[in-house]
Amino acid sequence: MLSPKPASAERRAALLQAAAQVAKNITTLRSLDELLPSAVDIICDAYNFYYAGVFLLDESRHWAVLRAGRGEAGRKMLEIGHKLEVGGQSMIGAAIAWREARIALDVGEEAVFFKNPYLPATRSEMALPLMVGENTFGAVTVQSVEEAAFSDEDISSLMAMADQLAIAIHNASLLHELERAHTALVRAKTYEALATATTQAIHWIGNKAQPLTSTVARMKADLDEDPLDLASLKEDLDIIAENARLIVDVRERLIGPGRDQTLRAALIPDVVQAAAFFNHIPAEKLSLEVAPDTPFGLTDTTQLARVLGYLFQNALEAQANHISATVTPTLDRSHIAISIADDGHGIAPEHKEQIWTAFFTTKGPSHAGLGLAAALTTLAQMGGRITVDSEPGKGATFTLVIPTAPDDEAIDLSHAPQNIFFVDEATDTWALFAANVLKLAGKNVAVQESPAGAAEADLILVDEALTTQPVMDIIEQLKEAGMTGKTVVVTAALDTQRAARYMKAGVKDVALKPYTYVGLAAFLNFEKE
Repeated sequence: MLSPKPASAERRAALLQAAAQVAKNITTLRSLDELLPSAVDIICDAYNFYYAGVFLLDESRHWAVLRAGRGEAGRKMLEIGHKLEVGGQSMIGAAIAWREARIALDVGEEAVFFKNPYLPATRSEMALPLMVGENTFGAVTVQSVEEAAFSDEDISSLMAMADQLAIAIHNASLLHELERAHTALVRAKTYEALATATTQAIHWIGNKAQPLTSTVARMKADLDEDPLDLASLKEDLDIIAENARLIVDVRERLIGPGRDQTLRAALIPDVVQAAAFFNHIPAEKLSLEVAPDTPFGLTDTTQLARVLGYLFQNALEAQANHISATVTPTLDRSHIAISIADDGHGIAPEHKEQIWTAFFTTKGPSHAGLGLAAALTTLAQMGGRITVDSEPGKGATFTLVIPTAPDDEAIDLSHAPQNIFFVDEATDTWALFAANVLKLAGKNVAVQESPAGAAEADLILVDEALTTQPVMDIIEQLKEAGMTGKTVVVTAALDTQRAARYMKAGVKDVALKPYTYVGLAAFLNFEKE
């Protein structure tokens, strides 16, 4: 009869160290895909065993499936989905079925033993069940090429280690179940919210469409009158136009956040300025403060400009006298915070949660109540978030947080056109960046607010957010000079209707502004063709 061998002092120290390492990994490695392979490696290294593996029960609880195995043998068994029957002819199956440790100091004498072709050198094996309370959910196998390889201390320390692993696996299982329940709850709430929003949308659009049908009927009747009441017809057309605008606006705010997003590095101050421009915020009403060395943000600039537009419009509707925008990196520079603060009416405490709900509004029937709901969804889809701080009578501060873009890298711009003319303010954030990069690349660059002097340029770039004169006036001047064929309107936020108007006027292209070396190189290469 073979007996367990005594343990040396050196081995006891190794066992204590291994137990400590497993305990540490249990607290730091949350994923079983990391924890279990780590555990089998520690067991083999510390005890100098031939092989160790961890089996977990499948959903049927009829099979123990290998989840981690040492070395090449373990890798091959994982690839084939190695599993053992619970209660079958294996020590793992027996340990799980009988809920007790199985130790074979000489596998040749063991009645219940699975001869594994991947582990032919095994001479002794220990199978330890993984249990918490009455729940058994797997087992650990430890194998050696020596007979009677396990000392009493090996057995006791490995059993303690198995208990630690069992608790960790049990906790991971509970966490997985919690996450699955949370996902199901979120899914159910999402469907509920979609159903509610859809019902509200149908109801709201129906209310707006009803006046259209009655107004059209009235106009048809008016057309039979002699003489025609032109003032009445104009009033009816205004009703149709306003209700149609509101319906289109609802469509945009409902569908807009669901569009595919193209995340790219961007100069966030330029996007803020563009959003203010497109929403007709007077220069004297807006201040913009940007922290030094603010990194590029990673965002879809068209979508971000739309979100900022909702906030600017809210500030105007709250009767704000001043709006301040600040752009700063977070302390770890992993994100950028954009704050839009106004001194308007503020938000009542009982409405702070409701404002994020679709179709909630306190502004009357002419407002859909979709801007902030769309902003919340859009930011979340871009990996960002939005919060609000407000008191009635003291204005509101909305803070958007978006990820920082990876660092830019210098790139060869020798292929770019030699003479490039910017129609833009000399202090514009984007113009300063692009012009400086091109000058460093040896290009001839001019930046001015009118197209005068652009005749010698190979490429003319017109900033859509130019504040000194309307872009269409610039395009008309270029058209008269025969230069629209080499003109590109650049923008922080693409709008299909505006772009179609510029293209119809004859410009070569309408494109998003490139904010990085790589983006600028790709843009100029495309426009050169």
